[in-house]
Amino acid sequence: MPIPDSLRAELAQYLIGQKLRALRLRRSMGLTQLGQRTGLSPALLSKIENGKLVPTIPTLLRIATVFDVTLDHFFQNEHRRRISSITRKQDRDQAPEHRLEGDGYALVRLDLGLGERKFQPFLAEFSASQSLEGRPHMHQGFEFIHVLSGTLELMIGSDKNVLEVGDSVYFDSNLRHAYRCAGEAACVVLMVLAYPERNLSERRMSNLGSVHAGRHATPITSANGSIKIMKHPAATEDTIPSASGA
Repeated sequence: MPIPDSLRAELAQYLIGQKLRALRLRRSMGLTQLGQRTGLSPALLSKIENGKLVPTIPTLLRIATVFDVTLDHFFQNEHRRRISSITRKQDRDQAPEHRLEGDGYALVRLDLGLGERKFQPFLAEFSASQSLEGRPHMHQGFEFIHVLSGTLELMIGSDKNVLEVGDSVYFDSNLRHAYRCAGEAACVVLMVLAYPERNLSERRMSNLGSVHAGRHATPITSANGSIKIMKHPAATEDTIPSASGA
């Protein structure tokens, strides 16, 4: 049954084809490969991407399953979505699952909003009483740190940097790095992690936990972005070590 022009124009506002192409390119996946995984022909997928064909719900469901997204991913109208998200202090204080503690450090997620995020902000506190130095680690993305109180020692590669109150640093977190409190008082910093452009369903809070958790705990993130703590096995030479202080 032909789709009325008015309905076709309404559906066009959701940019379904562009969203499909973005998901596919983030996975570096060709139309043929996507067709093999969905059971749909490359020609049909191409028509959907180019806006020449309106997909049915079962067709979109097949595609969504491959990319691990929900159907509402395709029906979010960017022009109508709210672009602001407020996290109240009392809400954060009442959400202990968003606080991660380890040997000599505490990490609190500042933004509790749902949906896609280009970066994740945290408030990190490093204890002055910690006996172990932060273990070097590395991960994809970039980090920004601003010291709010105390003194932070930051190792990036073989370079040791001492940051005082008011100092900031931005660096490529693909470089091996580690942190520790270098003063007599606890050090508190604002930490912002930005990740490479890739499928957001793969870019979860667990990425942070796997590299910033202590030896004894690793945060695992559920679908709503909350953190759960699980015992972490001892690192081996084949694993990227996590920090004991961030």
